[in-house]
Amino acid sequence: MKKLEQQLVKIECIIAGTSLLLLLLLSLFQIITRNLFNFGYPEIEIINRNLLVMCGTMGAVIATSKFRHIKVDALTTFMSKRQLVLLRCPLALFSAAVCILMCYHAAIFVMDEWQYAPANERWALPFTLIYPVGFGLLGLHFLLICKRKAA
Repeated sequence: MKKLEQQLVKIECIIAGTSLLLLLLLSLFQIITRNLFNFGYPEIEIINRNLLVMCGTMGAVIATSKFRHIKVDALTTFMSKRQLVLLRCPLALFSAAVCILMCYHAAIFVMDEWQYAPANERWALPFTLIYPVGFGLLGLHFLLICKRKAA
């Protein structure tokens, strides 16, 4: 199970790094074309927005896999180590359930986008897959955290 998780994190790091590199290269290209040739490509702005979402999502997934995600449970600062260990799995399961629910609704959103998007805007729709994939990966990593801590 640990090997699967390591491979998953490696793939997520590659996606995050590639997204960041493409974001930087396309931004640089857009700056050069605007400043030197007085024109730009509006499609690059749309691609850059989606690449930024991909970088952020994969960063959140990677942080969750290392249990370094943002924790909003303020009461844990007042708990002992033993209480934290006992609560880690239930909190991870709750977080996984929320992420899986969000994955489901994000998938419905993507299907609606595919159905109702105008034909000239469909080229950008594959980028919307990051929403259900990202929430699904977050849910999976929360489940793996619970499994890892239980073992």
